[in-house]
Amino acid sequence: MNIQTIVMLLLAGWIGYRIYLRVKRTFVWQRLSQKKLRTSVYIFGAVGLLFLLEGAFHPVSLVSDIVGLAAGALLAVAGAAFTRFERRDGLAHYRPSAWIGGAVTMLFLGRLAYRFYTVFAADGSAQHLGAAERLTAMGSGWTSGLMLVMFAYYVVYNVLLMRRAATEVV
Repeated sequence: MNIQTIVMLLLAGWIGYRIYLRVKRTFVWQRLSQKKLRTSVYIFGAVGLLFLLEGAFHPVSLVSDIVGLAAGALLAVAGAAFTRFERRDGLAHYRPSAWIGGAVTMLFLGRLAYRFYTVFAADGSAQHLGAAERLTAMGSGWTSGLMLVMFAYYVVYNVLLMRRAATEVV
């Protein structure tokens, strides 16, 4: 097994684990932690900015990216409105809207599956590409707008949760 295969398998395992955690967090009560929310905003914001910058050089991608950002922000506002809060043992907890969070997760998973299919299996044209080129190809095209729905959703949603936690006693 060569090093590229090992790196791709490790990356796929890590992505699978993160997807599992994201899906789980969509349906359970979570402790409201400013630090955790802030860290999530920084990470999703940075990665989303990379996708946006990559698409800025292609007009079709830029339009889809802007639409994806707007859709993600709107879903986040709606998701924050349907989020439930409660206190447990003196600590604030919240439960996201399962419908909206689930829809964002399904958009992400559908987009990811589609891009893996087109890059790795569909016509075999990408088989000659190295690992880095394959990852770059997965982030390009009109489907990057679907990816930015997720990034915008989590950045805006977490900012709204932080504002709610800071301005009122949950």
